[in-house]
Amino acid sequence: MAYKLDWESRGVYWEYSGTVTGQEIIDASTLIYGDPRFDDIRYKLVNFLNTEAIDIEEDDVNTIAFQHKAAAISNPRIKTAIVTSNHMSLDKNNTAMLKLFISNLAASAWEVKAFDNLQDANLWLGRDDQS
Repeated sequence: MAYKLDWESRGVYWEYSGTVTGQEIIDASTLIYGDPRFDDIRYKLVNFLNTEAIDIEEDDVNTIAFQHKAAAISNPRIKTAIVTSNHMSLDKNNTAMLKLFISNLAASAWEVKAFDNLQDANLWLGRDDQS
């Protein structure tokens, strides 16, 4: 498993590492959205800083986008911060998948913003500095 989940008082923090597959992102999302605590959270902080590469296909992106849209109906009050850096290995296919994913998220009720460090993401979310 290339991710870990931590439930906090107002949100959920998850961190990916190594090479991440689309299925792992789907599995993590399923765990979060199926948890009874999900209805009460106000933020999601997704940390890709320790990720070397993402192996994802268009079907994975569409599944993840569907999950997020359905979850946004259940809890529309969530801000999502995605933290990543430029060192991550993204080929042309993955870059296209990332653009598709972001365009799908834009259609949800959630505010989504990308950051290159945890400090700025924490500030935007109003999350206690746990970086």
